[in-house]
Amino acid sequence: MPTGPDPTPPRLVIPLLRADKTSAKRLRRRSLANLARMGHCAPTVMQTLLDASQVEAPWLVKTTAGLPGGIGNAGDECGGVTAPLMLLGLRHARDPLDRGLPMVVYKGQDLLQRFTACHGTSLCREIRGQGRLPLRCVGVVRQSPETYCQTAAHSSRHVLTDTCRHAFARLHAHFVEHGFHCAHAVLTALGPVVRVDQPLLDATSGFVGGTVFSGRTCSALAAGVMALGAARGEIENSRVRVARMIGLMAVGGDAFRDDRNAFNKTMNLGHALSQWFRTTFGSTQCRALTECDFSTPEGVDRYIASAQVTRCKDMANRVASQVQGLLAT
Repeated sequence: MPTGPDPTPPRLVIPLLRADKTSAKRLRRRSLANLARMGHCAPTVMQTLLDASQVEAPWLVKTTAGLPGGIGNAGDECGGVTAPLMLLGLRHARDPLDRGLPMVVYKGQDLLQRFTACHGTSLCREIRGQGRLPLRCVGVVRQSPETYCQTAAHSSRHVLTDTCRHAFARLHAHFVEHGFHCAHAVLTALGPVVRVDQPLLDATSGFVGGTVFSGRTCSALAAGVMALGAARGEIENSRVRVARMIGLMAVGGDAFRDDRNAFNKTMNLGHALSQWFRTTFGSTQCRALTECDFSTPEGVDRYIASAQVTRCKDMANRVASQVQGLLAT
């Protein structure tokens, strides 16, 4: 298997989708239909956007297989955020820097702001609540492709304050200087066991600094979960099996057992990775791990002055090693 990206790889073209009301209605209907046969958020959102884009890329759906339930069923960033962020990466990873920042950072921050404004939070645990059936998730999955389209169609250059933009740009420059990208460090280390090509690196380009520098789930952990999907992911395509899974959820049964849904095994592997990460490092959240707020100059100064990029590199290597172990089981 290849150990790194092709030096002259083709770009996977993701067309710009219409964001008008008629197109939004079509997306909502398609989302519900896909959810009924797939059963999980991130893969459904990804498949819906690929369908609407007329792009055949099952590897992208498989890469999202571990993301449901908030990145490995840990309750963190909703699959309605992570799947669209991957497509934004594919569209913008190779764009020129804009005022010192990759365009995917502007786009990802725009997506987060729109998603949070619509749903009040971007966290899976807060969206799904305590009920046995995650009824609110249905509306989120239905809405998420439309939110992506709005973000993709927007310039997004003014979503950050000048202070925040300068802080992000300084951190980005620091990462470039040290040849580090949270997600890519994990993926390139996994080259012997996971097919790592340029489209995968493009798709994961927004997973840096805890999701576009927002200090959320450690992007090395997120990359590890996506690597599990890229290597082992399968795609569910059965309304009957999804209906049975929902029935089990309703009565408190083991709906997420590996054999209940084709996505479950990868999601459960991702959950095991998340639990190991939390036990090993004390938190899954970038801001808690670094004790730095990347949206402020003071936070970035603290990160740089304490040479934390060295620790982040070590964490990425340890995540890659753990993923290798999980794939070997």
